[in-house]
Amino acid sequence: MTVDDQMNAQIRVAGPLAGARRRSRELARSALWRLAPAYARRRSRKAGTAATVQRLAADFEHVSKRHSEQIERLEDLTRELVMTAEALRREIAQREHRDGD
Repeated sequence: MTVDDQMNAQIRVAGPLAGARRRSRELARSALWRLAPAYARRRSRKAGTAATVQRLAADFEHVSKRHSEQIERLEDLTRELVMTAEALRREIAQREHRDGD
């Protein structure tokens, strides 16, 4: 039996089980909402809050990375600006020295 045959067999076996699990979860969810709505609301809020915190953490990580990149670019621009100012200062000093002679 090849790897593909094994995977196909696993998929065929998992297919009906996955549908049964999904139906069981839907049944449990509807029973929970019917029998214990306060608990279901609390769980729903808790799950929503956890998802929001996870999304915010991912956003913060992305913004932090972008912020670091922006700081690096600003540092590079600052170095170029300082080097340009120094070059201009040296050029002006050389011209004054030549004109003064």
